[in-house]
Amino acid sequence: MRIRWLCLLWLLSVCTAQADSPQRWEIAKNEDGITIHTRHHQDGLVEIRAQMFEQTSYAAFLALLEDSANLPNWIDNVSSSRVLKQLSPNENIVYTRFSAPWPARNRDMVTYSRFEQPNGAFILTIEDASNRYPPQPDYIRIKGVKATWTLEKLTNGLTHIDYIAFADPGGNLPDWMANKLSVSSAFNTFQGLRQQLPKYQQRQHSQVSE
Repeated sequence: MRIRWLCLLWLLSVCTAQADSPQRWEIAKNEDGITIHTRHHQDGLVEIRAQMFEQTSYAAFLALLEDSANLPNWIDNVSSSRVLKQLSPNENIVYTRFSAPWPARNRDMVTYSRFEQPNGAFILTIEDASNRYPPQPDYIRIKGVKATWTLEKLTNGLTHIDYIAFADPGGNLPDWMANKLSVSSAFNTFQGLRQQLPKYQQRQHSQVSE
């Protein structure tokens, strides 16, 4: 009997360890120097990871992020974005609206963002802050937002850009469609990021030369 109990306890410990271990990243798209991975998160939805290498500075990337008026030009499906409240020089509450592709309904989200530069890297963390702004008519609120931008300069002059994100789109959007849109949206966003970054990099050089 003692041996049976020990075997049962061992089996339960193995099952628990497997359940608690994170899912593996699986490649979803690798094109034009942009790599998109996904892994199962919860309730049938996936977490997204996008990566690429670019020649840019942290200052240029931050300037691009802080230019709210220009966000629709590179973040996929964004129609508008504005800072609701600046909590500190590196912390903001942001409200963003998305024009969802048919047949999905338009979405919005409220997020808390904070950036820091530990150990020579640039890290921007984004978290859900839906309770900081009331629901808006004709918009479905995206919730459960959790994302991280990590930029690291390499010795070859390039910067590794790594973006990991998860969000619950809400509404009645089927999981398969939400996951498909997540992959295409991340890829389109990184393409837009690549197109926009040089403008801000040039501005940073101009300001330094002045």
